Amino acid sequence: MKRIRIDKIIVDGSCRAEALVVDHRISFFGEVDPRMGRTVEGHYIGGKALIFPGTRGSTVGTYIIYGLKYYGHAPACMIVHDAEPILIAGAVLADIPLFIVREEYEELVGHVKNREHAIILHGRGEEVLFIE
Repeated sequence: MKRIRIDKIIVDGSCRAEALVVDHRISFFGEVDPRMGRTVEGHYIGGKALIFPGTRGSTVGTYIIYGLKYYGHAPACMIVHDAEPILIAGAVLADIPLFIVREEYEELVGHVKNREHAIILHGRGEEVLFIE
């Protein structure tokens, strides 16, 4: 089991989910369908530990994140390198755990990509993630 240190917990919560890495910044408005829980690339993000560098784009992104929760397609948690106010507000509104990993982000992504079905584990209050 690989241990990754969290640099900052924005929204705390437990997470046990299959990891999904998106290699680019996400614009939730226009790139994510809250009713279907899919990105424009076709990735289903519902129930996943969504790992991505950060967000870009419209302030409507906050409401798209909330919409994912409303329609039952929210990620189990989100792990990012950078968290902008739009992402933070969406995670708070939807009560989706949000973690910033800066120092070990590349290691996290590399480790997840080298495994077929990597599972991210995080217990509420812990300052680390585990990759199973």
